[in-house]
Amino acid sequence: MTDADRIVVVGINHLGAPVACRERAAVPAAKIPETLADLKARLGLRELAILSTCSRVEIVAALDEGQGPDGLVEWFSERVGEEGLSSVYLKSGVEAVRHLFRVASGLDSWIIGESEILAQLKQAYQLAQQHKHTGRRLNRLFQSALAAGKSVRARTGIQHGIHSIGGAAALVAKGIFRETSGEVVVFGAGQAAEAVVRHLAAKNFSRIYVANRTLERAEAVAQPLGAHALTLEDGLKRLAQAEVAVLSLSTEEAFLTPETLAPLVQGRARSLFVVDLGLPRNADPGCSALDGVYVYDLDDLKSMVRESMDGKAAAKDLAEVLAADEAAKCWKELTKPACPPRLCGAGGSQP
Repeated sequence: MTDADRIVVVGINHLGAPVACRERAAVPAAKIPETLADLKARLGLRELAILSTCSRVEIVAALDEGQGPDGLVEWFSERVGEEGLSSVYLKSGVEAVRHLFRVASGLDSWIIGESEILAQLKQAYQLAQQHKHTGRRLNRLFQSALAAGKSVRARTGIQHGIHSIGGAAALVAKGIFRETSGEVVVFGAGQAAEAVVRHLAAKNFSRIYVANRTLERAEAVAQPLGAHALTLEDGLKRLAQAEVAVLSLSTEEAFLTPETLAPLVQGRARSLFVVDLGLPRNADPGCSALDGVYVYDLDDLKSMVRESMDGKAAAKDLAEVLAADEAAKCWKELTKPACPPRLCGAGGSQP
């Protein structure tokens, strides 16, 4: 067995694990460094990275001789609980390499060609590298996968049409309104929230509000796109008249609860549609029990945009071939005998 054969990916994703299961396994961005350090200390791993998004939670690791993946599988099993055990997967060697290249290329996403995953993968790699959790194998793997992700998108039409979760949320909002004069409140100012606002503005929505913990950040997202910035408190108040709320906040607890929402929607003549892009979820599932309130989580959104993914079939087929070719090249490099550090360098540059 070569060093490359000891590369593993352990995780869950949207294909097998429902949103509630992914929610339990998710690792907030602020906690990834300590989680990496804990896994490294507990399992004796030298190379590992964590990718935690709304669609997947995965650990990519390069094991040393004599080490096995059982500890990583057990870590996942503890987080997802008994109902999620069947959704935990383990990929090793060339299968793990191919998987990461498909992820980078947006082929393992429920939005085929998803643009956000490439930035998320890069962030996961750079965070692991920054805290000295990568070495020769993971540096080569991540750098090659990221380069392939860019190349596959550039050489196919896979990025055309809906290519982000933000775009999917905007499509749902568009479907709710007969006109673009309805009011939408977007909670959050991160990448997904900004994509929602950008798509809504492109569809000529005239009443878009961006609510965020930091008003300055809300203004930075809203103003260039003709939207209005609000604090979170003022954003909540606007739910008394808004038709759609899009939630994309980084939070470990539900931001929108039945107790918070009930007085705001009492006596409304129109329904309130809540599109929850958060993981953990930003809206307590109990909100959907309120009269006139309809809550869509990530799994609901996935089924609503499935039809639009069918148009990417030809581009996806070509992208699969290109991603597989690039993965094969990377595997060939990984299985080469390691040369002395004085010739190869310590780990390679960041992409």
